[in-house]
Amino acid sequence: MSNQVSIEKIGAIEHVDPHAILRGQIVCTTTFRTDDRWQLWFISDGRIFPMQIVDLSEGAYFGDGAAAPHDLRLQALDLIAQHACFGETAKPFMGIWDDLYNIAASVAKLDLVMAHQSEVYGQAGRMVVTEVEYLAVQCRSIFDYLQKIIKALWSKVRYKEDGSSPKKTLPDSFREMVIGGDNKPRTTAEIEERFMIPQALALVYARHAPFFANLRTMRDAIVHKGGPTPVIFATEKGAYIEATLWPFSAMTTWQPDEFEPNNLVPLKPALGAMVYLTLLAAEELISTYALVVDLGRPLCPNHALFLRASSGKALADLLTNADKRHAPLPSDELLTTTQKRE
Repeated sequence: MSNQVSIEKIGAIEHVDPHAILRGQIVCTTTFRTDDRWQLWFISDGRIFPMQIVDLSEGAYFGDGAAAPHDLRLQALDLIAQHACFGETAKPFMGIWDDLYNIAASVAKLDLVMAHQSEVYGQAGRMVVTEVEYLAVQCRSIFDYLQKIIKALWSKVRYKEDGSSPKKTLPDSFREMVIGGDNKPRTTAEIEERFMIPQALALVYARHAPFFANLRTMRDAIVHKGGPTPVIFATEKGAYIEATLWPFSAMTTWQPDEFEPNNLVPLKPALGAMVYLTLLAAEELISTYALVVDLGRPLCPNHALFLRASSGKALADLLTNADKRHAPLPSDELLTTTQKRE
């Protein structure tokens, strides 16, 4: 939101707490959905005007509930939007939005390619490979955006326990947080000691480090061509891979009735797991961060941030399937794409 708009005028926007603006927080979207009604606040010449819209094709909004079943609500993004969207965090925050929109489009393209195999004359497999590569790059990008946000916030916060400030600056790169000089994932104790962060947060970093390491190795092999391109089999039932193909084999499981001759299994559950585990890491990192520091009052009370992607249904279906397959650790909080969290 433009800095030229006064605090008093921002306070005129329904549902926005002007005290959050006094902390220097940015209203990341001026689109709202309340009581089944859309409202868009338009800024011009230092003034704010309410506008009525019919629907939203793509974008973020604050709502008292999801406007459509496939609109994505992540607690991580909601916490940032409500408590931690500042000048330093706005760019990586919105970078995550863009990655999610692109991931949704990529998943939809996979379905489109497989539905039109006969029209691309044997090119479907290679087309799917390019989307797999792209998804890996986008998931890797989300991790670094998360780290940039946490680093930027770290110098601003106070611990809930004693009101003290963190004693050490965190690195920009997620890799630097979780991968040691021996190129192996760091343990909880190593992360806690090296960066002087609370044990609860170090535990979450360490828990997601092995998946990140696999994703990073796959992403680097793709970008730098340091490894083999995965073989994709285009079948009448869709895109298939060998069940032992790494790293997909380490990300998910397949049901017995999904196996085809030659140990082939459908690709989509593996891609769903890759996106799901990326977002689960985001959920746990930001949620744990919110438990150990004082975030203050929410920007938009009784509302949550939702993302509407133009290909959102494809992404929601992928994540719903991945959620059913996910075998959570006892303390995991499962990802939901359709319900507002209490």
